[in-house]
Amino acid sequence: DSRPFKKLLDIGGGSGAYTIAFLQKNPQLQAIIYDLDGVILIAEEKIREVQLQNRVNFVTGDYNKNELPGGCDLTLLSAVIHQNSPKQNLSLFQKIYRALELGGSLLIRDHVMDTTRTIPPMGALFALNMLVSTSAGDTYTFDEIKGGLEMAGFEKVEMLMKGGKMDCLMEARKLK
Repeated sequence: DSRPFKKLLDIGGGSGAYTIAFLQKNPQLQAIIYDLDGVILIAEEKIREVQLQNRVNFVTGDYNKNELPGGCDLTLLSAVIHQNSPKQNLSLFQKIYRALELGGSLLIRDHVMDTTRTIPPMGALFALNMLVSTSAGDTYTFDEIKGGLEMAGFEKVEMLMKGGKMDCLMEARKLK
């Protein structure tokens, strides 16, 4: 994207791998990694290893319980929504909408299923994994994800990249 984003919020940022990639590609970008306490320690170490610590803030929190840090014009949810129920995702999308700057974008990287919920096959298998390993997780169709995003206030929900694994990429915009 050619839009000059200023600040990334990486929710559930894990090791910081995606934050690192965004920062290395965009020298003007700053970032916040938001994750649980034990995970933040891993991200801090990885960010220090690549000497990007002066461009990253680390915020400990649980998106199910806490509001999100504001002031960002780009938010990333990578491999997050499949862990949640539709109700939990709606709550998360609403929190992101409140925290995101006007004109900002939300990027979602996850499995995105077709309407039969059987394609891509890796996503269908992953849904079984979510059934046995989470209380409410699942893989979702584009329309299910789009519906939750629009209910939260997002517009221009688009599929940017479609894939057979957890490599689909969606974008939603906060335009008002």
